Amino acid sequence: MDNPKTLNRQSEKQPGTDQEPTLGVIMIVKDEESRLGNILSDIKDLVDEIVVVDTGSSDRTVSIAMEHGAKIGHFTWCNDFSAARNASIALANSDYLLWLDADDRLDPDQAGKLKDLKRHLRPARDRAYLLKVLNTTREDGDRICVQLRIFPNREELGFKNRIHEQIAPSIERAGILMESTDILVRHTGYHEKTDIRDKYRRNLSILLEDLSAGNISSSQHFFIASTYFGLGEFERCLEHITAARTLGDSLSWLQNSYTLASECFLHLDRIEDALAELEQGVADFPDRGIMHYLLGSAYLRADNIEAAITSVEKAMLLGIQAESFSIPSQIHEGLPYTYGTALEKAGRLDEAAAAYKASLSVNPKGLPAIMALGNVLIKTGKIDEALLHLTKARDMTEAVNIPLWLSLAKIHHYRKNHAKARALYLEILNETPSDLGCLAGLISTSVDLDDIETFLSALEQLLLTLGIPVPETTLDSLAECAGLCLKGAYRLKDLGEPALARLLAETSLRLDSTCSNAYLFLADLFSDQGDTAHMIAILESALKNGIDRQKVLLRINSINLPDINSRS
Repeated sequence: MDNPKTLNRQSEKQPGTDQEPTLGVIMIVKDEESRLGNILSDIKDLVDEIVVVDTGSSDRTVSIAMEHGAKIGHFTWCNDFSAARNASIALANSDYLLWLDADDRLDPDQAGKLKDLKRHLRPARDRAYLLKVLNTTREDGDRICVQLRIFPNREELGFKNRIHEQIAPSIERAGILMESTDILVRHTGYHEKTDIRDKYRRNLSILLEDLSAGNISSSQHFFIASTYFGLGEFERCLEHITAARTLGDSLSWLQNSYTLASECFLHLDRIEDALAELEQGVADFPDRGIMHYLLGSAYLRADNIEAAITSVEKAMLLGIQAESFSIPSQIHEGLPYTYGTALEKAGRLDEAAAAYKASLSVNPKGLPAIMALGNVLIKTGKIDEALLHLTKARDMTEAVNIPLWLSLAKIHHYRKNHAKARALYLEILNETPSDLGCLAGLISTSVDLDDIETFLSALEQLLLTLGIPVPETTLDSLAECAGLCLKGAYRLKDLGEPALARLLAETSLRLDSTCSNAYLFLADLFSDQGDTAHMIAILESALKNGIDRQKVLLRINSINLPDINSRS
């Protein structure tokens, strides 16, 4: 099988016969002994024929294929995937062909769907079928797309392109209708970074060689762009996207180009350019929910919250359709989650909680949504419900998750379950000894538990982390401890951590109720936040505890109370 151009179909079935159409599988493989048996076992009892074309294996690949009853072909590799796939077509006798890779899997529920489709194949061989393909990778997470995987075995049909081979162009030329199915193929792919990069480098070499040989087309430039993206060379990716758009001889890749270019710009921290790409993408493809979703996500990243909400609402209205390019497989849970994030940033907390719950209705085990729901419920004062969700999230988590642990610790602290809060804080500090939120919380909780040793250890670590000198002598009084807590509060406020600053200042007052500067610090903090009620309450407490009356009155007089007589 050294010259694929001389190959002919072994048989041509005549359309319109009463016999039920047959379905065969075609594959090209090399050194796939560890994976080939899995997919062959998945499909052996579903199809009428299996054709495996080996391109130069040195392991047991061919033997495994033969053990599963496959028809074997041999092909001398020439850096041309289409030539190899067309060689597999040439060996097949079935009416319809399903092309698979050795690292594909077909789960039992999907096998049932394929069996049902096989019963409904048209004898006229005038349909091709799109299947969903779930690409599973450790690095990027699961992504899903649709691919034309089943097509009629007809003389005029064949793959094109040495790399990124496609059969759709020949199907379109033949006027064959393409139908979508709900059948899902899992493509397990490469997982090791070195293997992934080697694959991209191999593909890039073939693509650039083709380009140098005169295969200059927009599709070729876009394939090169995609490969550079996989290699993390984002500027080169953008160059070839521009080249593809300039040629413009085909537009099948155009929608994908907006998503790819925007991702490049986001990696390069060029948020405005990313927004411009996606805004143009929405203008060109206004009916595609994925474009509105990606634009909304970019607006959210740019902190343009209202625009994010509008775009995501449009995406939810349109829905997310399967695309020919890969999109995150969790997008249907990610869409309401992103909406909830935007609503929460806008202060629309009840609506945000509803959005997070909508995300969990898609995936009840979605850890980010469970955590987000728990945290927004804390903000709305629904502490018991928040604890329920966050405890569930913790039970699902094997390693320490610092934001989750902190949220749970704060709830236990609020509910006066100080021992549980302390245990969570200590678990966090085993992972990150300098976490400011954890240290501040542990200091406060230790006071509640009268745990002097933990209090002093946490206070020392906090002072060191904040760059505040630690006293060389032993602390002899609560007043000294209170003063150090207040120093930490001032530094935290300067660092833009008002909540932690408040916690330390309040801890200072629990240690020494006569610490005048702690009262005044809290009053100023509440004033900065426009929280008049808490400011008045703390100043009243200051007066009751004998704090300098003039300093307190000075702050009371600074409060801008509403003019009752001016109200209508």
